[in-house]
Amino acid sequence: MFLRFLLIILVAGLLFGCGNEGKVVEPIVSSVSPDDVDPDAIQMGTVVIADTPDEWGVDEYVLNSAVIIDDRLELSISYSGGCEKHQFTLVASSVFHESFPVQLSVSLAHNANNDPCEAFPTETYHFDLTPIKTRYQAAYQQESGVVILLLKDAPNGRLVYDFEI
Repeated sequence: MFLRFLLIILVAGLLFGCGNEGKVVEPIVSSVSPDDVDPDAIQMGTVVIADTPDEWGVDEYVLNSAVIIDDRLELSISYSGGCEKHQFTLVASSVFHESFPVQLSVSLAHNANNDPCEAFPTETYHFDLTPIKTRYQAAYQQESGVVILLLKDAPNGRLVYDFEI
């Protein structure tokens, strides 16, 4: 009986959860705190350069998969909610880790906006990695390169961002 009830709740959450799958947005690239950015400008799929990822959101989520396709990071994310707009921000460190290849710490910040609902949607988000490529090109005076993205809890292991012009 309990399993049947749980199955009904999960199916209802999938049917009535937010419909944001595959959302691609223009990135915001800055070295500012969230207080300095217009809240309406922070959208799902945002990429920022900052060394304070907790300022962008600390709500829980499950990272199901992470893959880089061309200049995009594609993440499958599950989270509790369904009633409020959720904001996912990819926060990239402003400093590259000197190694070969170069490494960069990135974090996924989640702001659930105090969503009280208990659905558990799974959605795919795309993050434009061009700001990271542009920073690499400026820092190393190279058009092509490889950056290992150190994303906490990445289930697929190392995320290799390999770009050529």
